[in-house]
Amino acid sequence: MDINQLQTFLRVSEYGSFTKAGEQSFISGTAVMKQINRLENELNLKLFTRTATGVTLTPQGKTFQPYVHQLLDLLNTAVEETRRVRTDDKRVILLGTSLLHPADPFMALWKRVAPSMPKFQIRLVQLQEDLNSSNREYAMLGRSSDLMVGTFDSATLKHSFSATKLGAYHFGIAVRSDNPLAQLDEITFADLAHAKVLMVPQGVSEKNDRLRQQMLAAVPTIQPVETTGRYDINTFNQTVEENIAMISLTPWKSIHPNLVTVPLKTDITVDYGLLSTKLPGKKTADFLHDFIQTIAEKK
Repeated sequence: MDINQLQTFLRVSEYGSFTKAGEQSFISGTAVMKQINRLENELNLKLFTRTATGVTLTPQGKTFQPYVHQLLDLLNTAVEETRRVRTDDKRVILLGTSLLHPADPFMALWKRVAPSMPKFQIRLVQLQEDLNSSNREYAMLGRSSDLMVGTFDSATLKHSFSATKLGAYHFGIAVRSDNPLAQLDEITFADLAHAKVLMVPQGVSEKNDRLRQQMLAAVPTIQPVETTGRYDINTFNQTVEENIAMISLTPWKSIHPNLVTVPLKTDITVDYGLLSTKLPGKKTADFLHDFIQTIAEKK
C-alpha cells in the first residue's frame, strides 16, 4: 500500500468512476482500476462494488474512507511541519500553487520586493484538494499552505478568508481551436447568440453571476451550461469534447493545448490577490504587513 493508492481511492470514491478519477490524475482508467485492485488485494478488503455504470463504496469502503482522509491529512501536516524546521533565521512562507491558481502574478512582485524583506523566504507548494469541501483548494489554506494566489469576491470571503489585492483578471471565452469564435480578436455577447456557454452555477462567484446577468440581458438566446461547481481540469476537457464555449479568466489561457482564449467584451473584472485565513498566525500576518508596506513604498 502506498500514498498514490490511497489518493486514488479517494478520487474514485468521489467521482464514482475509474475513468473520471483517471482524468483527475492524468492516467488511464485502466491504471486506476489496477491501483484499486492492488490496494484491495493487499488489504484483503472489498472497497468498491463495480457496475456497468460506475463504482460505489462497499460498507468496508465507507468505513475505510474517513481514516484515509485522516491519514493523508496527518502525513501532509507532518511533511509541511518538518519542512518549516530550518537552521537559519529565515521565516518560510508556504505559497500554494496549482493549475487553476498559479503563483506567477505574485512571484513577479516578489522578485521586486524580496531584497527589502530579507527575513522571509517563499517556498512554493503544490495545492492539494480537500475532497470534502466545495471550495477544494481554498479549503487547504492554513493547512498545507500559508497563502495562495486566487480570485475573490464577497462569496469567497464569506468562507473565512482574507485577501490582499494584487490586481484584476479579465474574462475571456475559451473555445476549441477549430471553433469559428477562435478566429475573432474579441468576442461580444452578440457573437454568442444561440451558443452554449459553459460556466459555474449561480451562487459560486458574485462576478460570474453578474456576467451571466449581463450576457443574458443583452442576448437572451445564449444557453448557459452549468458545471457541478468550481472549475477543475474536467471543465476544460468538456469544453474540448463538446466543442462549446467556456467562460475563462486571464491566467487560464494555456491550461489546455486544444483551447484558444479570446478576450470577452465586458466591463466586469475579477479581483485576485494573496488569500489567507482570517487568523493566519503571526508569521503570515507579519509577512503580509511587511509585503503591503514594501509595495506601497516602491510605488
